[in-house]
Amino acid sequence: MQHKFLKLTSLLLVLVLVIPTVLGQNTAVPGHRGNRVDSDNNGYPDAGVMVNGHYTSLYAYDMNGDWYWDLGDGRIQGTVASVDALDPATLTVCDYVNNYRADFGNDPFMNSGWIQNHINCHGYDDNSHYNYLIVHETDPRYTGNPDWAIWGTWEYHVQTISGSGNLVRPINHVGN
Repeated sequence: MQHKFLKLTSLLLVLVLVIPTVLGQNTAVPGHRGNRVDSDNNGYPDAGVMVNGHYTSLYAYDMNGDWYWDLGDGRIQGTVASVDALDPATLTVCDYVNNYRADFGNDPFMNSGWIQNHINCHGYDDNSHYNYLIVHETDPRYTGNPDWAIWGTWEYHVQTISGSGNLVRPINHVGN
């Protein structure tokens, strides 16, 4: 179960933090809309501006090794052109709801802020619900615990898997 969660987490992190760079300057930060925080119109919020983002994504796969990913911003990736092309007997579908508040520093990478994701999977090999909250070191919830670190200055604050609870068990909360 933990392995599947980390796989889903890795996929989402690629979506939010890496994919816009790979695809070039014309790709906007997922969930970000509006030129009022993008004065140079490069698709990325200006440095020092905290923006809220919300988008949905769908990842589906089968046991034949085929997969389909609707990244939520018009881009589709995968080995097949649609979910319908996957083997229905071994199909697993994961629906993502992605939220964030971040400073992107005028590039596709989050410089500070937080990312929260809700992932609901159903199908052949996964019928779980996942939730995680990742915070930057500038967030008051950041603990500096190396066991939960991602990218050095980011860490899991909440990492839940249905039936397992919060694996992180944070000790400090906003306002405390």
